[in-house]
Amino acid sequence: MNNAPQPSTKRRFLRLLGFSLGGLSLLIAFFYAEEDLRGWLAWQNCRHALEAKGEVLDWNDYIPAPVPDDQNFFKAPKMTEWFVRQKQVEHHPDVLDSRDNPDNDLTDRLRNPDATATNLNEAFATKYLAWSDQFEPDFDLIREALKRPYARMDGDYSLPFEMPVANFVAVRMVAQTLAQRAKCDLLHGQPGKALQEITLLREFRHLLEAAPTGKPMPLIAAMIDVAVTGLYVDTMAGGLQSRAWAEPQLVALQKQLADINLTPFILGAFCEEMASHARLNEVLAEGNLLSRQQVFGGSGRTWKDLNNPLFWLLNVAPRGWLYQNMVNVAILGQKPLAGFDYVNDTVLPRKFDEASRAVHEFDKSARPFSPYKILAAIAIPNFSKAEQNTAHIQTMVNEGQIVCALERYRLAHGEYPATLEALMPQYMDKLPHDLIGGEPLQYRRASGGNFLLYSVGWNETDDEGQMAPMKEGHMDLENGDWVWQYPPI
Repeated sequence: MNNAPQPSTKRRFLRLLGFSLGGLSLLIAFFYAEEDLRGWLAWQNCRHALEAKGEVLDWNDYIPAPVPDDQNFFKAPKMTEWFVRQKQVEHHPDVLDSRDNPDNDLTDRLRNPDATATNLNEAFATKYLAWSDQFEPDFDLIREALKRPYARMDGDYSLPFEMPVANFVAVRMVAQTLAQRAKCDLLHGQPGKALQEITLLREFRHLLEAAPTGKPMPLIAAMIDVAVTGLYVDTMAGGLQSRAWAEPQLVALQKQLADINLTPFILGAFCEEMASHARLNEVLAEGNLLSRQQVFGGSGRTWKDLNNPLFWLLNVAPRGWLYQNMVNVAILGQKPLAGFDYVNDTVLPRKFDEASRAVHEFDKSARPFSPYKILAAIAIPNFSKAEQNTAHIQTMVNEGQIVCALERYRLAHGEYPATLEALMPQYMDKLPHDLIGGEPLQYRRASGGNFLLYSVGWNETDDEGQMAPMKEGHMDLENGDWVWQYPPI
């Protein structure tokens, strides 16, 4: 007996299947269209609201204008070769050019296992200076280049992930070498030479800060700037500790310290982070396949790629989901900005901690995969730690100004003053306030011809000069006071 469906039954089945698939396709198309529109409208509303408050989310506003070559640090001989990171080969993003390496002729020559040695003695200082004297012509080139007022790298700034990036390895190695040479000069009783080294170290930050506009200011560049500043302060403090600086050097150092203000750069970096991620998501939402591959970092052909939620978000999901991620980036990115008090030039740790907790909770809610949040969770950095480190180094800068003035006062009077007010106006025009809270920095003259100078620190509590404790080899900046204890009590 033949039970095969009759032709009419087959036709009805195929028609029903066709209607079902067509209906499903319409439902999917409607779902995509609705999600795309919903996400796009959410982003437009968010963007307009933030721009009405004065926030700048247009990436074009962060693109530096071209500058004359003869005024550009990076157009001076060797500066681009040494301090600009090379790009990937354009024809295949997965293959790196042999030049895409932080090493170059300068970094190759700078490698020295003793570059960061801490146990200094005269024999080591003699040996280290003899070895590093070979770089004096290179340092002279850098000094000459730094006379140019602008620092703009050539490249494509239209997309954040395509813009040129500084060679941070080269920056770090040059900074460490200059710091070590200054320490060795001080050990040899040559403060004048040490001042030359440390002055170059301070001015070297010019290339990281994209002088004079500060645009663009990626967060990583801002944090390297903070680290180099910390190295500068540490080197200067070593000379104060050994009382190696004389009056002329103290005057110069005090002026150099007074000219350092890291907060605007970290603030600019926070704002740029929001704009750069907004621009990145816009490009992805526009369907730029090359951008998706560069961001995702995979080919899309392997099981590892297919097993990654980001692959599906970037290649299959509605574009509206990317716009929703943009909204979350903008909202979260606003939170740490409340930690800056522009009027009083202070930092509000509680606001940064609140922002950090909000980011942490958001990150948990985005795992393992929340389509409106996953990219935002990846994009938002740890703002609290970045500002905490910046605030600490800037506090050391501010305290360093006062210590230079205190040392000048001691040289003239044979002892430190009873109060900081005694420094004005002969030794200081204005006393820096505590960046945390805005009150005067705490000072007292101690027995044995010593003094204690400190900020209340991140916990906003006066712990009577109790220094922040060590935690896993680093200072625990969340607890204790930020103390400049000199000489040790």
